[in-house]
Amino acid sequence: MKIPAFHPEVAEKVATAFVKATGARWSFPRVDMQDKGTFMLISVDAISPDVREVAHSIKESITLALNEVIPSHPSQKFGNWMVVFFHEGKMYETVHPSEFHP
Repeated sequence: MKIPAFHPEVAEKVATAFVKATGARWSFPRVDMQDKGTFMLISVDAISPDVREVAHSIKESITLALNEVIPSHPSQKFGNWMVVFFHEGKMYETVHPSEFHP
């Protein structure tokens, strides 16, 4: 049985949803398809050197926005996306859909 992958247009919707959900506080997100196109790794860089954490309310906003535009995938039982925040090339925070339940 072949597992269908996300349509490439979903990546554009994800990037737009992230920017709207965060008020453009980070760089424009990079969206990489992984696991044969069934998982999205979304990476962003801190724009301000003072950024060291992501507020709970922003994480929740990101989760709600991305869950609206990323369809669930049967092969990813614990969520099919993850946002990774970087500062000067080092990861300092992540957001995953399992952190919040709508």
